[in-house]
Amino acid sequence: MGHKWGRIAAATSAGALILTSCETNTDVPATFAATVTVTGHADRASAASGVCTIGTVPVAPNDRVVILGDSGAAFAATALEVDSIDENPDGTGVCTYTAPFEAIPENQRNYVIWMNRNFTEKSFTSDELKNGTTYRLCSSVPTDSSHGADVLDSGCTP
Repeated sequence: MGHKWGRIAAATSAGALILTSCETNTDVPATFAATVTVTGHADRASAASGVCTIGTVPVAPNDRVVILGDSGAAFAATALEVDSIDENPDGTGVCTYTAPFEAIPENQRNYVIWMNRNFTEKSFTSDELKNGTTYRLCSSVPTDSSHGADVLDSGCTP
């Protein structure tokens, strides 16, 4: 009988070790889900492929969209999904994608959304993100140099 008790005691001790090893002293912030609409006026649009070229930058399903909080530790990323691509007869169009985020850290005052260095960043509050916001794909480089000044894509504000 003493032998059985020894096994139970060993198993209990091992179980206690496992439980204590899972403890952390790091607070994990609450998160929220949000879906961001990503849209832009395309120089070339293809509903068949889902690819739109804005300025000289192709945008496609599964491209990465990133949200950064005002502290460097808050970060969330997701992939674009096609919502709609409205092609014009001349090959241009309006492209609309969605970016569904599952876990955005809630402990930030502001959030910056960006796709890559070719598009301008845009700042949003948590309320704007929670209520569904739109991130417009605006070129961060001039798209028309004939005017002597930076001209951003149509529908964008500098």
